[in-house]
Amino acid sequence: MRMKVILALIGLVAVVSAGLVASWRGALSGGLKQRQPLPVAVAEPPEPAPTPKPIESAAPARPKAPAASSRSPAQPLLEQIPAPLNKADRLAQLRETFRALAKGDPKTAMSAAKQLTDEIERETALLTLVTEWKHGELGPPERRAWAVANFGLEAGLGVELAHNPDLAVLWANELTEGQGRAVVLEHAALAMLGTDPAGAAALSQGLQAGGHSFFDSVFANWAQQDTDAALQYAGQLPDPTERDAAMKAIQSVAPVGIGAELRVEDGVAVINRLMPGAPAELGGQLQPGDRIVAVAQGNNSFVDARGMALADVVQAIRGAPGTLLQLQVLSADAPPDSAPRTVAIFRDQIKYKR
Repeated sequence: MRMKVILALIGLVAVVSAGLVASWRGALSGGLKQRQPLPVAVAEPPEPAPTPKPIESAAPARPKAPAASSRSPAQPLLEQIPAPLNKADRLAQLRETFRALAKGDPKTAMSAAKQLTDEIERETALLTLVTEWKHGELGPPERRAWAVANFGLEAGLGVELAHNPDLAVLWANELTEGQGRAVVLEHAALAMLGTDPAGAAALSQGLQAGGHSFFDSVFANWAQQDTDAALQYAGQLPDPTERDAAMKAIQSVAPVGIGAELRVEDGVAVINRLMPGAPAELGGQLQPGDRIVAVAQGNNSFVDARGMALADVVQAIRGAPGTLLQLQVLSADAPPDSAPRTVAIFRDQIKYKR
């Protein structure tokens, strides 16, 4: 039995070995077969390149003109200001920027200031410009503060430029309007009176707000410097309303009268001073210190002037040129019971010439 088992095992080993040998031979013969070469693509000869056509010379393209910009010339300078760490740094940077702008075109500098929407920044910019243009010679701070409070920031600072009329007029036109514009032009005109009074009066053209105040100031001040010239200019104004306003302003400081400055003592009008060249001085009948006790218009009855308000006495003395005025006066050294003497005098236009 044991022998049979051994023989069976030997037969099984032989079968397995034969199978392995057959498998190995098949693999060997398959691996030794010659491999077929891969097909190779053969490039066809290239077609001859076409003869290049001559290239026509084309006109060079014109560069397009840059689009018109509405930006202010000063805008790049404002954009170059770096972002500050705090408000103080920002204001310091603005001062430096507007110091530089003040050295260039004034209109450009004003335009740059207008672009600042922050009120403190705009005030800093405008004050820097005014300070630079006036070389630091500004008016009293309290006067400037009053002007800003009453007329606005731009107008209040603009009056500082009055002694540079061209700059003041540009400031008024670029930065102000209404009453503020009138105030700046008025101050500029007053500064011009000494050198160009006709030009000062011409600034009134086109004013809408504050026009009457402008006329009053300009012509009143002009009349104190050269009454004849002011009267001549006012008489040539084509607008009757403007002409009447100018004459009224002139006569508020250079009235038609006798040329006597008065004061009140013990309820009586006393002559304080006689104006050189005026009717009171030229007549030789009145002296400083004389007391006016009664007034008569022409040949009318005398009106007692004792106890009369000074303004009423002044109004009674003034009148139309060439009209007769009669006064009853007492000399300064006359005894208490003295009778007054009568002085007849013809009124005339009071004139100044400086």
